[in-house]
This record gives sequence, structure tokens and C-alpha cells, in this order.
Amino acid sequence: RPASSLIEAAAMAAGPASGILPEGAEFAWQAVPPSGDGIYLPDGTGPLQRTSTGTSTGTPTGTAPVDADPAAWRDATPVVLALLGDSTAVGYGCASADEVPGVVLARGVAAATGRPVRIATHGVVGSGAADLARQVTAALPDAPDVAVIVVGSNDVRDRIPPRRSARQLGQAVAALRAQRLPVVVGTCPDLGVIAPIPQPLRRVVGLWSRVLARLQARQVAAAGGVAVPIDRLVSPDFYGRPDLFYADGFHPSGPGYAKAVAALLPQVLAALR
Repeated sequence: RPASSLIEAAAMAAGPASGILPEGAEFAWQAVPPSGDGIYLPDGTGPLQRTSTGTSTGTPTGTAPVDADPAAWRDATPVVLALLGDSTAVGYGCASADEVPGVVLARGVAAATGRPVRIATHGVVGSGAADLARQVTAALPDAPDVAVIVVGSNDVRDRIPPRRSARQLGQAVAALRAQRLPVVVGTCPDLGVIAPIPQPLRRVVGLWSRVLARLQARQVAAAGGVAVPIDRLVSPDFYGRPDLFYADGFHPSGPGYAKAVAALLPQVLAALR
């Protein structure tokens, strides 16, 4: 598992180096990505939290506007956006919650629809398609209006047969569609763009990831979902762009995630319509 060892070692070193993880703190994959779950208003304000009385409370984060009146939205029913998958669904490598892909996606949906959007994240750092069945079960009680899935890289890392991984993804999409939920899937990125993986291993994982992406797209379409080919629409932009990578050189940075969200957003809006 040379690729896995490289990624884990680089991530553990990058946490303190990037300031995301305090120096000397025990490394924990799940503790590193900042959480952005909550409600986002059409002007970008958020995250707000629902109280027991149903009102929205909270203060804006980062660069979000501060002039919104949460009370004005207390009776509004938010669009519920469920995020499932792996570290790229969670936003591993983001420096702040404002960069997390779910937050960027929620703000884009809220701005385009004029409705508040609530994020419900169920993705797990390091997980593969085999974990999606559990994530679907966890997501359904949120009554999502749309589900977004990004998964696949860890199955390449763990050498899971592509057909098995794609089939497990298809089953998850089918389970969501059985509940009449629209599903948008970002296919596996092209891992051949990750420079720290030495050759010839990089060529191998690049080919494996592209094969998996094609199989994923077929399974998603067959199950009634919409596949967004991240490997073709987004991954080429990462060549020679270290700014699009997190400090570990493997995961995307905030700007890198923003490129993926730009590809996903039109399909999420179309699914909601």
C-alpha cells in the first residue's frame, strides 16, 4: 500500500505545518476538517442553527454578511442538502468552514434559489463506497431535498476492484432514488494529477481512477442519478497548480474544492428544479 502510506504520512505532517492542527496535538483524520453544517441564507449569512422553538440563531462566519435578520427566516423551510462520501465531501484540507465544499455549495444554492439551505454532512474522511449504505441510512431522517455524493479516491488507494466500488455507489444512489430524492454524484477525480505520488505508481493510480470514474458514471445513470465527471471537468486544472492542493500535496485546498463545486452546482440546481 505505497500510495496509502504516502498520503497518510504527508497528511500527518501537513496538519501542524498548515496551522490546521495545533503543534503537538494528536492527529485525528476526522478532527481536522472544519464543520460548516447549519443553515445558510440567500445573502450568504450562516451558519445559523435551528432552536427548539424553530427559530434560526447564530452569527455569520468568516466573510459572510452580517446584516441579515435571522428572525425573518424563522418560518422558512430550508432546502436540505445532504453530503455523502469521503474526505472530498467533508472538505479535508480546508483552512476554514467558509472553504468547505458543502458551505460553498449551500451558499450557491441559496443565492440561486432565494431560499435558505441547510447542510447535513454524513461523509467520513477515509471512507469508500462500502460505507455509503450506512451514510444513506443516516441521511434519510434529515429528509433531504437533494443528495450529493463524492467518493472513489480511497477505493483506488485501498485497491478495491473498480466494478465492486462502482456497484456499491450505484446501490446507494438507487436507495436514495427509491425515496424520490434527486442525487448528484461527483465521480472519482483523476489521481494521476497528484505529483507527490512517484512514477510509475502515479500512472497506475491515474488509470485506475479514470476507469473507476467511467464505471461510476454508468452505475449512477442506471440508478437514476446524475454523474458529474470530476476527472474530466476539474482534475486537468490541477496540473502544475500547487495552490489548488492542501499542504500535504494530495488533498485539494479551499480553491481546489471551489473548482469542484463550480462543476457540481449547476447539476444540483437542475436537480432541485
